[in-house]
Amino acid sequence: MQLTNKIVTTAAAVLLMAGSSVSSASDLNPWTECGIGAMIFDNTPAAAVISNVIWDLGTTAVTSAGVSEQTCEGKTVAAARFVTETFANIEEETVKGNGQHLNAMLNIMGCEESSHSAIINSVRADFTKSIQGVSYTEKTTVEKAQNFYNIIQNQISNNYSQQCQA
Repeated sequence: MQLTNKIVTTAAAVLLMAGSSVSSASDLNPWTECGIGAMIFDNTPAAAVISNVIWDLGTTAVTSAGVSEQTCEGKTVAAARFVTETFANIEEETVKGNGQHLNAMLNIMGCEESSHSAIINSVRADFTKSIQGVSYTEKTTVEKAQNFYNIIQNQISNNYSQQCQA
């Protein structure tokens, strides 16, 4: 029963985070548009997220570009994969305000080097707000990575689209 509750709670948390992402064709959200969930529930994003979380906490969704290119491709997916695989480094560097993993992520997303500092500062402010509170420490690494990815995507879409060719 505890495992079922944990799965449902995790799925609900990821679903809430996925709902905050941008859904235009150029801003692919790997948790709703990639992996097993997207292949099975291609017209139902909520079901795709839940399926991906239940299957493997969303890991396959983020790393499925090589396996199912038709449902998951592009720079944003490569960036999401990179964020997930290097999240501990990215989290630490975001707190510091700079670092090679942050710069690599922004390079993957096609952002001009001259804009990296401004983007990192904007993301850092949003990230700081998102980690306040007890619930952040209770999230899985995949949930934290998705939250961070959504922050990056929102900042680029809203403020830096001219400097990034994602």
